[in-house]
Amino acid sequence: MTGVFNRLPYVVCEVGICTWRASHTEYVEVIPGDSALKHERHTIDVVLCQRHDADFQRSGLVGVITAYGDEVVERNQ
Repeated sequence: MTGVFNRLPYVVCEVGICTWRASHTEYVEVIPGDSALKHERHTIDVVLCQRHDADFQRSGLVGVITAYGDEVVERNQ
């Protein structure tokens, strides 16, 4: 769990439509939102609020849609 110190002030959580202030950044593996790329996997870093970071620590946020339109398939640790 990494802090969000290198981001602009008042960055919001990038999980779904969450609008809480981000406090952590994590790397996750995702299925791209572009239907032409559904067979590929990409690792992205997403910023998370405290609640979603706690969810990430428990379940890895598997199945959650990010602000980029991607579906989280697993943690990348």
